[in-house]
Amino acid sequence: MPGQVSQMFEQALDALKGWFDLAALDKSAKLGAALLGTTTVPAGRVAVIDDNGEFIIDRTAATITNGGTAMPIFLWNGSNHPDVYNDGTSPSTSTVHWHAISPTGIMSGLVATGGYELQTTEFNTALTYLPNDLLTASTAGVLTNAGVTIYETWVCGVASWHVQGTNQATAATGPVGTNAHGVSVLSFWSYFLPKNATTES
Repeated sequence: MPGQVSQMFEQALDALKGWFDLAALDKSAKLGAALLGTTTVPAGRVAVIDDNGEFIIDRTAATITNGGTAMPIFLWNGSNHPDVYNDGTSPSTSTVHWHAISPTGIMSGLVATGGYELQTTEFNTALTYLPNDLLTASTAGVLTNAGVTIYETWVCGVASWHVQGTNQATAATGPVGTNAHGVSVLSFWSYFLPKNATTES
C-alpha cells in the first residue's frame, strides 16, 4: 500500500562474527546515480563497485567492466535509510516538504574477504539451503544457491548454520531460520571466488 514503510529490521544485514573491530574490512561509496532515489536497494543485498567507484547491485551492468572479478560487498544500510537518501518527499502524500542537502547517497558494506559470519534477509526464500552450499547473487543482489558451479560462477558466500533465534523458536535445522525479530534469515560466511574469465554465469 502507498505510504507504508517497512521496519528497518525487516530487510537487514546482521554480523554474527567478525564485526566490529578496528581492523574489520568495510567499504563506503555512493549508490550508483541511476539507482539513487529510483530503485530500492535494501540493506543485506550484495553490491559491487562499478567503473565509476559507485555501488551497483547488478554486476553485469554496462557500468562495470570486470563483473566476473568484482568484489562482493554486503550492504550494511539500505538506499531508503534516511542517512543515505532523503529528498524530503512524504511517502504518504508525495508532497515535497523540504530539499535535503544531506545525506549524499553514501552507503557502507562489509567486504566479502573480511572474514565474517553474517545473516541476511535478502536471499531467495523459495530454495532449500544446506550448510556449505556455495552462494552467488542475482542481478538484484539477492543471495541464492541456484545454478552455482565452482569456478564457473561468481561466488560470494558459503552457507553456515542458523543461530540467534528467539527462545520460543524451534531448534535450527539448517542455514535458514527466524531471527529474534521474527524475520526469516540466511546465515553464511562471507567468501569470494571469482568466476573463470572464460565462462559466464
